[in-house]
Amino acid sequence: MRTLPAPLAAPLLMALAAGCGGDEPLEPTYENVVGVFERSCGTASRSCHGGSRGSAGLNFQPALAEGRPITDELVGVPACQYDRMNRVEPGDPEASWLWIKLTGDHDAAGRLEFTPAADWDPGLERRPDGTYPPSICPSVEDGELTFGSLMPQNGDRPQLLPARELTMIREWILAGAPGPS
Repeated sequence: MRTLPAPLAAPLLMALAAGCGGDEPLEPTYENVVGVFERSCGTASRSCHGGSRGSAGLNFQPALAEGRPITDELVGVPACQYDRMNRVEPGDPEASWLWIKLTGDHDAAGRLEFTPAADWDPGLERRPDGTYPPSICPSVEDGELTFGSLMPQNGDRPQLLPARELTMIREWILAGAPGPS
């Protein structure tokens, strides 16, 4: 096995470590957001928001296949699970469903604990037994409205993104959720 001479090895290792991005802030760019989404949310055939059908009515695959930015699927688009909020409201993370799904209160199983406005109409009529009929938008599970789980999912368990990625996404929304440069 060949090794690098010591004068070359140390700078190379430092450059590689810096490239891993441990704690350095990430620039709030469209490209960095897409990188997080590709890794965490998915765009491949076996993912939450890719393949033949995306969860909660959100699928990045068609936009990417057509050469459109994923912002077409996010910015100013009403959320499936709670249509009073846009998936991303430019300049306002707290009014963005994406931010709630990434950081919202949740139970031990990761189920989002979200209370909609009292006058919100989910657009579904309750059955005589008081349950809701099956629905994807808004989400109904076992006859009850649900707002899903904290994102992203890791198998069947939700998992918070690293703080630097959350900060970057928040800053991207605050900057107006710009598309590709």
